[in-house]
Amino acid sequence: MISKFAQQVQPFIVMDIMEMAQEMERQGREIIHLEVGEPDFDPPPAVCRAMEGALTCGRTHYTHSLGIWELRCEVARYYGDHYGVELDPGRVVITTGTSAAFLLIFSTWLEAGGRILLSDPGYPCYKSFAALIGAEVRAIPVGSETDFAITPELLEGVVEDGREVVLISSPSNPTGAITGRRTYEWIAQRGIRCISDEIYHDLVYTDVPQFTGLQVSQQMVVINGFSKRWAMTGLRLGWMVVPEPLIRPINKIAQNLYICPPTPCQYAGLAALREGETALLRMREEYDRRRRTLLAGLEDLGFLVHSEPQGAFYIFADISALAADSYDFALAMLKEAGVAVTPGKDFGSNQTSRFVRFAYTNSLQHIEAAIERLRSWLGR
Repeated sequence: MISKFAQQVQPFIVMDIMEMAQEMERQGREIIHLEVGEPDFDPPPAVCRAMEGALTCGRTHYTHSLGIWELRCEVARYYGDHYGVELDPGRVVITTGTSAAFLLIFSTWLEAGGRILLSDPGYPCYKSFAALIGAEVRAIPVGSETDFAITPELLEGVVEDGREVVLISSPSNPTGAITGRRTYEWIAQRGIRCISDEIYHDLVYTDVPQFTGLQVSQQMVVINGFSKRWAMTGLRLGWMVVPEPLIRPINKIAQNLYICPPTPCQYAGLAALREGETALLRMREEYDRRRRTLLAGLEDLGFLVHSEPQGAFYIFADISALAADSYDFALAMLKEAGVAVTPGKDFGSNQTSRFVRFAYTNSLQHIEAAIERLRSWLGR
């Protein structure tokens, strides 16, 4: 017998597209991958050395379920250095990727019948985590009129009794939008529980000042990690900062779910925080070059970009001038042009059939080649 959750959970379409593209590559096709939000860079050299050193020194055993104390202290120091936030390291939870962080906080703050408010379009796996807990998802439609960000005005229409949990992703996936401080302040002033997904922090290409939810309220839960900023996706290492009353409940759930984060990866995380700044700056500069090239190329081809992405590494492009349905359009683009992108329906239902997401996590050379392939394909 298969569980109701397993039967009803939606596929992660970007992974379907990637796996389809990989099958085409096995058959000899050359595919340009602009679908998956995974950095194409290697981790900083210091990270690789730390991983190797941990394995050589036998640091392969269980750690505390919340992570090694040294790493928790380093994360706390990071918030002091970057945001001026004084943070007790005991409130830092090291997790097996940010996916584990979401599962932990959803399990702690939500239960069957609980409500979580999410932007639409937004990262699709949030809904799956909520469904696993049995919580209700309330989608907040966002569009070009708010630069694809949640605003207080949008929240006023859906917050009913203050017992909801609001989840904000800033910069966001798939749009690269940054949520304004006014929204965080509105939430904090009303005592509404809030999760701030800040995994794309430090990958911002405009003069918009970065801030963390912790600067607005120490009662917010902030989730972040190493995957995007330091190209450490496969190391599966994240963190979150939680209010003190949540520490022990989260500790117990972590003990039962996965015992502890991968030990060698925790030492790699230490190296990233201490020695990874130069590599981060180089990657960010390169992402910005790619962003500007891809933006110009797409607009020249007839794609509409309603709001220039300010952060992350995605462009959410409107294809309504080119085709009626983005899913069919993306499949045809893959099969006929050899360019893989993600159809908008992966990210919700708010007019998403009009959009595809391009990830500029491929080299500038490949991005330029993709633009030329699309020019030829659309011309046909």
